[in-house]
Amino acid sequence: MWGIKRKIFLVISCFSHKGLAFESFMIAQSGQIKNQEGVFGIELRKGDAYFADKNQLRKVHFETLNLRNKLAFSAKKDAAYLHSHDYVSYWKKAFGHHPDKNQQRRFTQAILVSLFPLASLFLIPLFGIANPRFSKNLSYVYVLLAVGLYFLGMHVASQDAPISGTILLPIVWMLGAYGLYRRIIVRFY
Repeated sequence: MWGIKRKIFLVISCFSHKGLAFESFMIAQSGQIKNQEGVFGIELRKGDAYFADKNQLRKVHFETLNLRNKLAFSAKKDAAYLHSHDYVSYWKKAFGHHPDKNQQRRFTQAILVSLFPLASLFLIPLFGIANPRFSKNLSYVYVLLAVGLYFLGMHVASQDAPISGTILLPIVWMLGAYGLYRRIIVRFY
C-alpha cells in the first residue's frame, strides 16, 4: 500500500498462499476496508487478479472486487476464524502442568522486549552525559553494545530459564545500569 487518502488505500497488493499449487495475487489502484455487520471485507477498485492453479496461470481484470471472509465459530472449520483478541487464552499455553516451550519462549521475549526501555533508564544519562562531555564520543558504540548485550541476555533467558528469566534479567540489568550511573555520573554531579 503506497498511501492513504480519506480512509481509502491507494495502490494495493494482496497475496494469498494455499500450498505451492494454489496461489493468488491481486493488484488494485485503490481499496477500502469495510465492516459489514461484523464481516471483514475489502473493496478493491480497478485492478488485476492473478490465479495460479497447478500448471495454469489466469488473469482477471476487474473494475470493482469485493472480498469477504467466511466466518466460523471454531478454528477447526475451513473458514476465517475471527474472534476478539483474547490474550489470556493465547498466553495460557505457556503456563500450567504441560507448558508449551515455544510459547514460553515467545512470552518471555515479548515481556523482556517491552521492559527494555524501563530497565535501561539509567543508561540514558550515562551515555548522554558521560561520554560526549568527558571523553571521545562513543555513545553510539555504547548504545549498540548495550542493546546487543540485553538482547543476548534475553535470548539466553528465554531459552534456558523462560519464567525466572522474565523477572531476573530486567532487575539485574536495571541494577547494573544504576551501578554504572552511580559510579560514573553521580560522582561528577
